[in-house]
Amino acid sequence: MKCIKSVNRVISMSKPHVISVIVNWNGKEDLRECLDSLAHVEYEPFSILVVDNGSSDGSVVFVSTHYPSVDIISLPHNHGYAFGLNKGVLMALEKKPDYIFILNNDTVIEPLAISRLIDVMESEKTVGIAAPKVLCYDQPTKVYSLGTRSYRWLPLPVNFGYKKHDRLSYNRIMEFDYVTGCAMMVRSEIFHEVGLFDTSYYMYYEDADFCRRVRERGYRIVCVGDAVVYHKGARSTGRNKSLFTRIRARNRIWFYRRYRHGPHPWITYGALWLLALLHSVRYIKKRNWELIIPYWQGFLEGWYKSTDFEK
Repeated sequence: MKCIKSVNRVISMSKPHVISVIVNWNGKEDLRECLDSLAHVEYEPFSILVVDNGSSDGSVVFVSTHYPSVDIISLPHNHGYAFGLNKGVLMALEKKPDYIFILNNDTVIEPLAISRLIDVMESEKTVGIAAPKVLCYDQPTKVYSLGTRSYRWLPLPVNFGYKKHDRLSYNRIMEFDYVTGCAMMVRSEIFHEVGLFDTSYYMYYEDADFCRRVRERGYRIVCVGDAVVYHKGARSTGRNKSLFTRIRARNRIWFYRRYRHGPHPWITYGALWLLALLHSVRYIKKRNWELIIPYWQGFLEGWYKSTDFEK
C-alpha cells in the first residue's frame, strides 16, 4: 500500500501546475459560487488567485475568511479588468506554473473541465490557448460562446454557437481565431512571448486582442467542447450600462482599426457603421433610450481618439 501511495504522489507531482486567475469587482456572491465550483475541480496541482479590483462589498474579507487556501491581491482602486488581470498573471507567473487559467468571477465550472483542457494542450503542443465550451448559466442548454472565426472574404469574424441550443456536435475540439476571455487556459510561456493583456481597452476586446497576438506567434486556439463552464454574463457591467456600452462600442472600433479583417479595411469599416445603425435600431425597439447616446459616444471615440492604434 505504501508503494502505491508513493507512485501516485510522483505521478501527481509530474502533472502540469495550473493557477486560475480571477478578477473580482463587487461580485461577492458570484465569486462565492465560482470558488465553490472550483473546490470540486478534479485536477491537481491546482491553485487559485483572486484579484480584487477595489471592491466595496467586503469581497476581500469574505475570501480571506471562507477560502483561506485562495491567494488574493487587493487593489485599492478599479483600474479596469485588463489591469487587474495583468496583476494576477504577473503574480501567478512568479510561481512558475505551466498554465494559467483565466476565469471570470461570474462563472461555474464543471469538475472535469480543467483536466480535459490540460489533456488537450499536453497532447497538442501547437495549441497556445484552449477554452471550454461556455454555456449560459440561466439557460444551461444554450451556448454562450464557442469561439469566433475569421474568413478572408468577410469583413467581420463569425461568432459560432452564440445563443444556439447545445448539441452533441459541439462536444469536440474546434479551432477558432478568437475565444472568450471569460474562461481560457493559456500556456505560461505565451505571456513571455506576446506580453500581457492591453490595459488601454479597460475591458472588452482585451481578450480578442490577446488571441490575435497569440495567433500571430503561430499558436493555435481551440475550444474543447467536452469541457464545460457556465457563465452568468454581464453581472458587473449591469451596474453602469451606459458606461460599459460606451466602452464596448469604442473598443470594437479600436480592435478592428488595429487588426485587419476581410478583403479590405474600408469594407470592414463600412460593416462597422452598418452594425452601429443596427445596434441603434435595437436600442430603440427595446426602448433603451439611455444607451443610444453612450453607444454613439464610444463609437465616435473609437474613430477619432485612437489613430495610433492603426497598423
